[in-house]
Amino acid sequence: MSSAIPAPSTTTPSTTAPTQRRRTFLAAAVGTAAGIGLLAGGLSPAAAHAAQATTASGTVAEQSAEQAAERTYSSPVPAGAGAPTSVFGPRGDSFHLGTDYGVATGTPITAVTDGEVLRVETGKKVGDTSPSSALKHHTGNGVVVKHGEISGDEMYSYYGHLSEVDVKPGDKVKAGSVVGKAGNTGNSTGPHLHFGVMVNSDEPNGAKWKSATNTGFIDPHDWLKRKGVNAGSDAPVTP
Repeated sequence: MSSAIPAPSTTTPSTTAPTQRRRTFLAAAVGTAAGIGLLAGGLSPAAAHAAQATTASGTVAEQSAEQAAERTYSSPVPAGAGAPTSVFGPRGDSFHLGTDYGVATGTPITAVTDGEVLRVETGKKVGDTSPSSALKHHTGNGVVVKHGEISGDEMYSYYGHLSEVDVKPGDKVKAGSVVGKAGNTGNSTGPHLHFGVMVNSDEPNGAKWKSATNTGFIDPHDWLKRKGVNAGSDAPVTP
């Protein structure tokens, strides 16, 4: 039980970009034609210049795609943790802003990708349901990590209800780095990890992602799956 608000109705952002892939392919084709002289006499100087500009833009897009492909992702919980015990979405008359994984107190919790620790809460005990200083509308000890730009959006992750926090603000973490230990602090009925992912805001004020602002919480388990990670089944990577 953790981090729920009245249920809003929105849709989750898409991460596919076929248009950009087509543009990159077209730019590469034009660049190849220019390189072997096929454009000479077939295009005006202005058109040739435009083609060169398009080629440059395609190269940048290719470099960005390569950099994104190099980013490593990891499960926040050990292999064998099993399926989520509570998923992202409506829960009764409220909305659960993350995914819960039922793991024992003391289980190492790991960062899902590279980033920098932004905020932590370390002073909460079991049964203390007062607000967390790590993230609004959440309780217990927790860690917020800033991951920087991923697929055009600034991304953040949250790890909540921890029994122990092993990082401090400003620390750099890698995918698979231990950020704390699972626990039962805050508004919780048993040991587990509450894992959250936020888009374009490190403090979305307890709101699900909205298309109008392109900010808010998204389904973290689904987000990791789209990155090739099945949290709860896959083992964390070695940082």
